[in-house]
This record gives sequence, structure tokens and C-alpha cells, in this order.
Amino acid sequence: MNVTVTEEPSSKKRRACNESENLNILTLKASKKKPTPKFRLKTTGDAASLSTAKDERVPLLLTDIQHLLLHSLLGNLNVSQPPRWYVLERCNNITQTTILVIEGISIKQWEKYQKETLFIVKTFEDFVETLTPSVYGGSLVKELALVALSETEKESIIQKYGSMNLALEVRKDLMVMMKAVFPINDDLPDNKELNSEDKFPRTQLILSAWQLIEENYPVPLKGKLKNAYSDYVMSKNEYKPVTSKSPMFGLDCEMCKTNAGSELTRVSLVNEKHETIYESLVKPYNDITDYLTQFSGITKALLKNVTKRLEDVQNDLKELLPPDAILVGQSLNIDLHALKMMHPYVIDTSLIYNFTGERTHKPKLKNLAREFLQEKIQNGRNGHCSVEDSLAALKLVQLKLSKNIEFGDAVHTNREKYKQNIAKMATKPEYAMSIFNHVIEQKKTSLVIGCDDITGDYHTYLSQAKESLCSQLKKLKSKKVKLSTVDSADEVILNAKDAVKEYNFVMAHLKIEVNGENDHKHIQTIDEWVKTLWDSLKESSLCVVLFGGTENDNGVAMMNVKSPL
Repeated sequence: MNVTVTEEPSSKKRRACNESENLNILTLKASKKKPTPKFRLKTTGDAASLSTAKDERVPLLLTDIQHLLLHSLLGNLNVSQPPRWYVLERCNNITQTTILVIEGISIKQWEKYQKETLFIVKTFEDFVETLTPSVYGGSLVKELALVALSETEKESIIQKYGSMNLALEVRKDLMVMMKAVFPINDDLPDNKELNSEDKFPRTQLILSAWQLIEENYPVPLKGKLKNAYSDYVMSKNEYKPVTSKSPMFGLDCEMCKTNAGSELTRVSLVNEKHETIYESLVKPYNDITDYLTQFSGITKALLKNVTKRLEDVQNDLKELLPPDAILVGQSLNIDLHALKMMHPYVIDTSLIYNFTGERTHKPKLKNLAREFLQEKIQNGRNGHCSVEDSLAALKLVQLKLSKNIEFGDAVHTNREKYKQNIAKMATKPEYAMSIFNHVIEQKKTSLVIGCDDITGDYHTYLSQAKESLCSQLKKLKSKKVKLSTVDSADEVILNAKDAVKEYNFVMAHLKIEVNGENDHKHIQTIDEWVKTLWDSLKESSLCVVLFGGTENDNGVAMMNVKSPL
């Protein structure tokens, strides 16, 4: 009987085999690094890109740059909807955020000398035009550092907006950035009390500056929009800051088709007492090809003896509207285009009411009136009535103000999950007032570096952050948020180079003047500064370089995430 015996490996062989397996596992783990975050522009970002023709370009606001910084620091937890101008893939894998701010360099200077910046051009792919705060007497430091949220408690903000980012969108550029595009004086509002019938401030329903642009409202910006609206007029020569007691007016227009396109034929304006305070038929200059009677209610007979023209209506409205008027309407951008008028304070019922939970699916005014007002409108065979439509829109806003900001809006309802996520963080009585408070609340660290002509401007915001930390944690760790003042620009860069290894968020801020014979040398020096900073960054760090612009010209921002070599 033959027996085959299989010999087992010796203990030495088994040990060698195990060690080999362990080495393979360690090698596999080492090779499985976190995926590198990726940055790219969306349509709105492309519209601001320097690769877009100058007369087609729509600049970004500094609020937009601030949103990117916050997004990189706080991750997706604080984003309830996609950012409006960029995509930041795998943002939770970002290891560190650094921004170099250089005041005194404009888009004109960059375009003139960019060939001198070999490193910058090689390293950054995306260059966007930014609106300089000097256009409206603002502060670059304030726009980047201050997160102008509501003064109510943190949980209240979450309940109103669904997330902190939504609060930023609604509140940040309404009172500050709107001045970038409209002539709004600096008078402080007389009071902040609510209107007696409102449950929350009506200002929270007003479209922000970038929302006006996104929704195709006429806005007096430079570039493409300036050319497109060259024959448009402002509704006032100067505006007052809008408040919670600013008056609302329902507006609606009817149009006909002419051989030149769509033109105004009727306009109606109603006040909060539901009184019609302005009503007029309008005679187009061009020949009418279709009265669109089934929609507009306009007929040839109605316009036969009409002598009022578009500019007459414009002048009437300019006289009638107060400087802080809030215009209310359904897709009011269409009406303002028909009027060829621009106005800063708008409440659009197609955006504050929603049935589907998606902003792109806008409800019809007829359906909103039936659902929420129990009124039947637009049912006649003779077309729409502009008085009826303007009044319905105004009533819808008044109804919402008597309820809450979520009323009638499925978009807010769908954000409940974001409220729940962020509510877990709501353990402190007040929400931070500056970007540095956000850093503190996330248990991260930040450092601002500059010369004494800069750091004084940051002191207030850093002090607020530290005081907030003291009150919330009862003790202060000074390393959390720090301000460093040095003597020269080179020291700013060298200190920032070292700081990126230790701090989650580093902001290096410089002021320079480029207006002489050696301008190209200054630009070359800036290129060297950027290289020094970039080379010191860890993989997956976000780097933003912002040229702040000058009194007369906008600035430029560039951004990229450092990838493995």
C-alpha cells in the first residue's frame, strides 16, 4: 500500500510567507491614497473667465471667492446646493487652504504683463475677473473676511435658510455687493423693525446681486451686460438701502410682437393696499405683427388712439417709485426687459414659491393663485389682465410674509436633511460673524500675515473670533486664530511658506503699486512669490491668488488644487 505524504511548510517558511503577505498589504495601503480634489469652472465661472471675450464677460463678486474658501475649509457639510460658479470635486480631501491677496494689481496690468509670470501661467488653468470693492467704496478685507449673516441665533438661521451657505447667499451681497452695480447711497436705515403684518423681514425674499444676474434680470455691470443693456434706464437716479419696512409694489406688463421683437403695450402697478396706482397702454414704435390677444388682451382697437411711448412710462415710474421700492412680480425679469428698466430690489414669486423642490421648475402664476390664494386668474378669453396678475403676485408675497420663509416652497422642505445635519453643530448660542469663526468652530487653525498697512484692517474680525471662542469654550487657545505683522513683503511670503505646514487656513495679504518703469520686475517678483508659496504646499491643498484691482479697474483671481507630481 503506497501512501503519499504531503509535507507541510516549515515554521520558517510560514513566517516568511506571512511577512511577505504583510508587506503586500502595507504596500497596498500605502498606494491607496485619498483621491485628489479637483477644481473646475461651471457656466457662471466660464462667463467670468479671462478666456471669455471682454465684452462678453460677467465678473465674479468677492463673495464668490469667499464661498470657495469656506467650501474648502468646511467641506460638503455646509453646502446645501451646488456652488454657483465652480465645481470642487472631493472637497473633503482638501488638506489645507491658502490665499495670497495682492492689492494694487488690476486686470489691465495682469493682461499687459502676464507673459512675465511663467510659473503662474504654467501652474494655474483658471483665471477669472473679479469686481473690485473700490467701485462701490467697499473694503477688500471686509468682503473676504466678514461673513455677514443674520444677527439672530444660529439655530434660527438654520431654520430660516436651511444651511449657512444659503444664509450667505441671501444676506451677504444684498446690502453690500448690490452697491457694486447700483447707485445706492450709504445712508443707514432708520429702523430695523418688521412691518406690522410681516412675520420675517421682507428683505430676505429679495434677490441678491448674483441671483439677478443668474435669472437674467437687467443689471448694469461692465462687459457683456453693459453692452446688452446700453439703452436701458435705471428706475431711479439714486437708491436708498432697502429695509424690512420698504414699500412693495406689484408690477406686471403685457407685450405684443413687432417687426423688431417683443415690445411693451401695457403696464400696471399696484400698492400694498391693493390699489392700482399706475395703469397705462403703450404704443410701440415698430409695426405690430401679432397682438398676442389671447395672452396680452391687447387689440388693435385698444391701441388706436394711444400716444404714450416707452420713455413716457419710464419717466412716470421713475417719478412714482420711492428710492427703496421693492418690485414684486412673476418672472419679473421679463417685465423689466419690456420696460427696458433696471431695479435693484426685486421679489420674484416664481422663485419664492415652488411645487417640485427644484428651482429650475418654476410654477405658473395661475397655479400659485389657485393653490394658495384660492383665486382663479387668467381664465378669461380676452387675455391676461396686468392689474390682476400684478395684484396676485403681491398677494402671494404678503401671504408668505404672514407665514414663514418655508411656506409654499418645496425647495426649503427638501432641505430638511441639511437642517438636521447642521443642527448637530448648533451647540453654541451665537453663530460666527467672520470666516475665522468658521475656522474655530470646525476646530481648525488660521493665520493672517501682512505688513502693518494691512493687518490693522483684519484685527476687528480676528478679535471677534477670539471673543466668540472665549465665550463659547470659556478658555482661549491663541493658536486657533492668529494675526502676524511683519516688516516687508518678502517676510510675508516667507512666513506664509512656513505657516502652511501648521495652519489649516493661511491668508497672506500685500499692498503694492505697479505704475512705473519697473512694472515688469514687480510682476516677475509676484511670480516668484507664488512659486515659493506653491512649492511649500502639501498635496491636495487649495491655492487661491487674488489680484485685488485698483480704483478704476477690476481684479483677477486664479485658483488650483495641488496634485501629486
